[in-house]
Amino acid sequence: MTSRAPNGGIGLPSSHVPSHRTAAFRPFFNPSTSEWIQFTASGPDGTEDVVRFQWRSLPGGLITEHLHPHQEERFTITSGQAHFLVDGHECVVGPGETIVVPAGVRHSEGNPGSKDIEGVVELRPALRSKELHEAFAGLVADGRTSARGAPKNPLQLGATFWHFRRESRVTSPPIWLQNLMLPPLWALAKLAGVRPYYERWDSEISPPD
Repeated sequence: MTSRAPNGGIGLPSSHVPSHRTAAFRPFFNPSTSEWIQFTASGPDGTEDVVRFQWRSLPGGLITEHLHPHQEERFTITSGQAHFLVDGHECVVGPGETIVVPAGVRHSEGNPGSKDIEGVVELRPALRSKELHEAFAGLVADGRTSARGAPKNPLQLGATFWHFRRESRVTSPPIWLQNLMLPPLWALAKLAGVRPYYERWDSEISPPD
């Protein structure tokens, strides 16, 4: 499940940095998961179809169980001890180690320790993973979610969770039940003008004029 690869510090390995990409991104924080994210690649750029971000999980942080139906997710840890539960199997990943979660496999991650976890996360193919992470953090920042990050407004729940169903699905309630509940809420959200994503959440830094 894990493979060792030398990697010092939070910076990306030079072989992973697209040399021609000029976009820059501001870091943002999701209080519901206690994680910082800063993108370094946000989608197809001519060489890679990947979303990549520098990732920091604070002590006590928890990403609840979910799966990515069409994407492989790769965590490369540079500091700290990340505790994963992958398809029911516990795994601790430390500095210099990588864990790869295949598409469709349920997984969660936690930081039960007293120190930050830092690393690099990659999702292939990119799909709309950048917007998904921005939306989840943006909803929390706007005060529109529960403590666990679920939208309080059922229409917002339907709009956002159904819009990003190709990128990520939570495993509770069961996906078959979500498939019954979310489409009607998504349709009502469209009629009510509730959007799944708002441009104010975009973390890409606009170049100066």
